[in-house]
Amino acid sequence: MQYDRTFSRRLNLDLVDALGRRIDFNAFPSAGFASGQAILMTGDKVDRLPLVVEGSLDAVLRQMTDDGNTVVPVSWANGELAMTSMLFSRDPLGVDVVAAEDCRLRWIPMTTIEQAMHGDADLLVLVVRFLAQRLREVQDRERAWLERGVHERVVATLVRIAWAATPENGRVIVATTHENLAARCGVSRSRLSGELKRLEDRGLVNLGRGFIEVVDRARLAAEMGGPKVG
Repeated sequence: MQYDRTFSRRLNLDLVDALGRRIDFNAFPSAGFASGQAILMTGDKVDRLPLVVEGSLDAVLRQMTDDGNTVVPVSWANGELAMTSMLFSRDPLGVDVVAAEDCRLRWIPMTTIEQAMHGDADLLVLVVRFLAQRLREVQDRERAWLERGVHERVVATLVRIAWAATPENGRVIVATTHENLAARCGVSRSRLSGELKRLEDRGLVNLGRGFIEVVDRARLAAEMGGPKVG
């Protein structure tokens, strides 16, 4: 299944295309990361931005709530340049950046990107348009996320992961621990386990050691009133 491209993602791809006419991205070696692996952590200093060659990344902002950690996701898919806002800040990173699935990245030095933008008004305008649109989308997503209950958070996260997964022998397998999934959902591990058991009892998932099988992506998506996924 192809990712649904929001307006900000289309702008991001346009930005990468424009930068690619000024920067030889292939000059920077790529590196692979496994699903769930932390790429960067809150508090890290950043001097390079990851260009997603394959797979996808999640950025999560963690805030303590009664349910555990509230996670407000921002994601980047194939061909996108992540964390572009860091071009305008030298503050430590305020989010964790995690591989949402197995991925491959090229690390592009921020100084190289800044040199490419220097004196190029059209490129600077494109960067500002992208960041403004992404900010609006993140704020909308954050408000919606905070309003969701445990059921909605767990289902929404599973649907999102299942959309990106490639079925193996007709099975959609989410390889993750309960601890990792709880952090991504923004709920406590105990509440996640209870919700997963309820979903299993209804025949929506099968629980295994270190993995969750999504039995029917269409039915699971329908829990959120979302699109049907074949």
